[in-house]
Amino acid sequence: MTSARTLLALTVLAGVLAGAQGFGFTPTALSLDPTRSLSTQTTMINTGRVASKFTVTVKAWRVVGGQMVLEDTRDLLANPSEFILPGGASQVIRVGVRKKPGADELAFRLLIQQQPYGDSVPQTTIPSDGIDVKLNLPTTYSLPVYIAPPSADARMTYVAARQGSDLVVTFRNAGNRHETFNALLATRGAGRVQVPSMAVLGGAATTVTLPGLGEQSGELTLSFLNADGRQSRVAVQVP
Repeated sequence: MTSARTLLALTVLAGVLAGAQGFGFTPTALSLDPTRSLSTQTTMINTGRVASKFTVTVKAWRVVGGQMVLEDTRDLLANPSEFILPGGASQVIRVGVRKKPGADELAFRLLIQQQPYGDSVPQTTIPSDGIDVKLNLPTTYSLPVYIAPPSADARMTYVAARQGSDLVVTFRNAGNRHETFNALLATRGAGRVQVPSMAVLGGAATTVTLPGLGEQSGELTLSFLNADGRQSRVAVQVP
C-alpha cells in the first residue's frame, strides 16, 4: 500500500521535474459516468525534443482506517501499459472499468512513471554540505480517476479552530462522491491565504492550516472551484 503522504511527494516531484522535461496531460483529472460509458482517456504530451519511456499502472484510491491509501486493483485497466513518447509527440492513455460500480463513487490513481531510456531520465541536484549531489530520479505523474453515477454527491462540513496565530480547518466529506478544491482561497478580515488544490473523497476528512488567520476577526470565507468546475463560496464560523 502507498500512503497519501507518499502520493503527495510523488505529485510534487512530478510537478518539479515536469517543468524541466516538458510533459503535460489533457485532461489532468479523469471523470467517468458509468451510466453513459465505462471508459475514458487522457493525452500525454512531450513538448521537449528527447524521447522518453513510461510505464502505466492503476491503483485503487480509498480511505482505510481514516487514512488515504493506494492499493493494487484489477477493477480498472489502463492501455497501453508501456510506451515510448518521442519528442514533440503525444500518447493517448485509455482507462476502462472492468465492472459496473454501485451507488458510491470509485476513486483511482493513474500512475505514469518514467523509465530509463537513453538520456531521458532527468537529473536533480541536491546541495549537501556545500557539495552539489546529482541524482537520477524518474518522474512519476499521478492523475485522479473518478467513477461516479449521477446520483452520487459530496456532503461537506467545515470546522475551524484557532491554533496560536493560525486557523486549523477540518474538511469532512460525509457523502459518496469526492469534492475538489481548486484555486482555494481562504480569507478572514484583512488576511488571505492561497491553499494548494486538493480533493476530499467521500467518507474522508483532511485538515488544513491557514497561517496568520487566527489573528484576524470575523468569519472565514473559502472560495474555490468545485468538482463540477463551478465557483463556490463557503462561510465558516470561527469560535
